[in-house]
Amino acid sequence: MGIGRFIMGTTLAAGVGLAAYLVATQQDPRTWGQHVKHQVRETSDQITAIRQSTDRVSASTQQLTAAITAVEPVLADIQGAVDKFTFKIAPRVANIEEIVAKWDRN
Repeated sequence: MGIGRFIMGTTLAAGVGLAAYLVATQQDPRTWGQHVKHQVRETSDQITAIRQSTDRVSASTQQLTAAITAVEPVLADIQGAVDKFTFKIAPRVANIEEIVAKWDRN
């Protein structure tokens, strides 16, 4: 019985508090109830939108991870080609640098 009285007392106090609030702010209970209902729906819609956004971000992150993993071999091939090209043109670059150095001395 102690818990029942506690719940009833809490409910009664909340009701009295709400009634006092509505009287003090001069609000109609129906209008206040509709406003609260609208706020609850809006909050629910926002929570749903956040969850959907979180799911989209998660999916995009997974796609990005897969794309980065797929591109790593291509980047390695490109770096290998650049290294080969640099090795092949190194003697020519050295000759060009020697010629420029001779021109600068003269």
